[in-house]
Amino acid sequence: MNTTRKSHVTSVKLQILNNEQMIQAVLNWDEMQYCEFKYEAGISYAKRITDGDELGYRMLIETRFFWQWWKNEWSKRDEDFLIYYSGSADKSVLLDQYLFQHNIQRLKSDDLMDRKSCSMIGYCMDEFHKKGKKEAVK
Repeated sequence: MNTTRKSHVTSVKLQILNNEQMIQAVLNWDEMQYCEFKYEAGISYAKRITDGDELGYRMLIETRFFWQWWKNEWSKRDEDFLIYYSGSADKSVLLDQYLFQHNIQRLKSDDLMDRKSCSMIGYCMDEFHKKGKKEAVK
């Protein structure tokens, strides 16, 4: 990886960390509350988009790709939240807005998120099957 690319990746990671810390400060959450909320929302999203398909659900939550994708999508929504809401409302309104921003039913019915998740599922299936083949060979 060249130096410019490394610098950009580092910059993005620092911005995401900064955004997470700002969200925690705005909502008066500690890091554990924030991480648990993000994780539980990821679990709920996986359940929701697989509509009760246990194998599909397991496939998602057991792949690294799903969690990387989820964290990336989450950070985009966090950034949007900070841009649109953090400077303009009191803390009780901010919590409601933040919960709305990450509402699983809303995300499930969002066309763009739906198209993104279709692509993500394909990559997860590939990873899940490759992992299964490696384990079968062992």
